Amino acid sequence: MKRSPPILLAIISMISPPIVFSQESVPEPESKSFRGNEFDQKFTLGLAAGYFIFDTNFNIVDKDTGRNLFIDAEGTLGLPQTQLTPMIYGVYRPSRRHGFGFSYFGIRRETTLLAIDENLGDFNITGDVVLSDRTRFLTLSYNLTVFEDDRAIVLASFGLNAIDLRYQFVAEGDITQGGQPVRGGRYEEVFNQLAPLPMVGIDAWFAVTPKWAIGSKLSLVAGKYEDISGAAFEALVRTRYSFNRRIGAVFGVNYFDAALNIDKQEVRNEVRYGFNGVFGGIDLSF
Repeated sequence: MKRSPPILLAIISMISPPIVFSQESVPEPESKSFRGNEFDQKFTLGLAAGYFIFDTNFNIVDKDTGRNLFIDAEGTLGLPQTQLTPMIYGVYRPSRRHGFGFSYFGIRRETTLLAIDENLGDFNITGDVVLSDRTRFLTLSYNLTVFEDDRAIVLASFGLNAIDLRYQFVAEGDITQGGQPVRGGRYEEVFNQLAPLPMVGIDAWFAVTPKWAIGSKLSLVAGKYEDISGAAFEALVRTRYSFNRRIGAVFGVNYFDAALNIDKQEVRNEVRYGFNGVFGGIDLSF
């Protein structure tokens, strides 16, 4: 009977330490939710450059006659198919659940063809052609965090994808439309049209290490604005390396394809604008 208390104390001592340790001694693990990159900061501003391959064409249909002018920009008319383009983007996150983002870049391409002899739809052109592209792209979005844990974050995006079409086509020389000479031997078409269309998307990131993260984004654009209707699809896959909590580098690939219908009073413009390529940049978070 005198040995019972020590035995009971030994049994209690084997049971009690884990209970005390689990409830009082173990500190709460610190969150590692993308610590050290822009998802931990309120503001992020980035500069990047993209090397894109373009595939664009235009079909201009006269509503009265049904005749059309088809412009294969990179193929028939030799508009530069590739270009290195500067880009800017930013994010503002007032809280971990809500955020706002933007991105912008512009295209500057031009070609001059002398003494060509081409059939462009119902037009035959023998002479000189100048084609320029100054199209700009702007995205404004509201981002809602729908999932987040220690290594992953998923955002739902809603906003506008604005395509500011700025194309100019000028032909001079011997020009016929449906076999009939064009008066003055000159034909000009100017596209200067802003198309802001609704956008929805999903953006997901996964932290591979405390420094490296990979992400993908899918966006759908569809709707109607005044005399413009259209749809677009964009896909992004990128990786980010965080040098520290303030500075990071982003690299990725981008695919974009849009089909727009611009219904004017006398003509209908059918536009197909697509590009794909790679990009890289540096951003600052604070």
